[in-house]
Amino acid sequence: MSHILTTDTLSPEQVAAVLALAEAVRDADGVAALSEQTLLRVRHGARGRGRFHLAYVDAEQGRVLAGCAFAEVSPGEPDSAEVAVAPQWRRHGLGQRLLDELWAHADARGLRVWAHGDLAPARALAASAGLQRMRALWKMRLPLRGTDSAPAATLPEPALRPEVAQQVEIRTFRVGVDEQEWLRTNARAFADHPEQGALTLEDLQQREQEPWFDPEGFFVAVDRGSGRIAGFHWTKVHDDGAGLTDGEPVGEVYVVGVDPDWQGSGLGRVLTLRGLHHLRDRGLPWVLLYVDEENRPAVQLYRSLGFELWESDVMYGRVPEER
Repeated sequence: MSHILTTDTLSPEQVAAVLALAEAVRDADGVAALSEQTLLRVRHGARGRGRFHLAYVDAEQGRVLAGCAFAEVSPGEPDSAEVAVAPQWRRHGLGQRLLDELWAHADARGLRVWAHGDLAPARALAASAGLQRMRALWKMRLPLRGTDSAPAATLPEPALRPEVAQQVEIRTFRVGVDEQEWLRTNARAFADHPEQGALTLEDLQQREQEPWFDPEGFFVAVDRGSGRIAGFHWTKVHDDGAGLTDGEPVGEVYVVGVDPDWQGSGLGRVLTLRGLHHLRDRGLPWVLLYVDEENRPAVQLYRSLGFELWESDVMYGRVPEER
């Protein structure tokens, strides 16, 4: 017998159980079922910005957490959700039950569910639930250190055009100083990207508290005249190898953004290269990134630097009329 609890607040015991479930799913599938944003909500709380659906089952050792789902709630947008079911409790209908719960509580604008890694079981569940493929996020990778099977990428120098260099300087992010200005630029750069563009000061500060956060790998291009941030490249290091190695750390192009007023200046390419040089100089063997498959300019940029498609995350959903 199973029971689903819906809440926006987790107890310390529930936090530990969800994190353990997420780790078990990643170990079994080779890909994380819950994103960084969802794991931050688990650890720090949703506080009215989302809902947890916890699926408990009665086992010999008592009631245990067998599956969970989380729906991020953004004003004016469909709910954005993820589902994870413990490997030993699959094929018991829990995935379908969690999808039903997500849909029953969804905003009138609809529901979107991410399937990380685009695995066959997730595709089958989406099809059985009548969900449609709405969007895909590409995961691309680039070798920074040569191997027998993959020679190291050749990275051009991150040189600004002379007229741009006269107007901006590139430096590292200053914690406690740059937050509000970065949020302004991020919102402008990702005005059409609901997940990234809606980040708040609280979201940013939570990331600053994460063990991986390193301001020395967070580059901002600052307008010399106004002091405004014209663009940025925030890098990240995965100590666990992120599936690219057996545990040796790898880098990530975490997010690159350019203020619309500076688009076409070549700033995005230079900032990307600045971060890639930083990660290579740290001795990391690989760098990965995520990019929307429909973002053709970004895909073209990354391909021109040598990135290749590695995996995909797929968003499935229903439109409101189908509710």
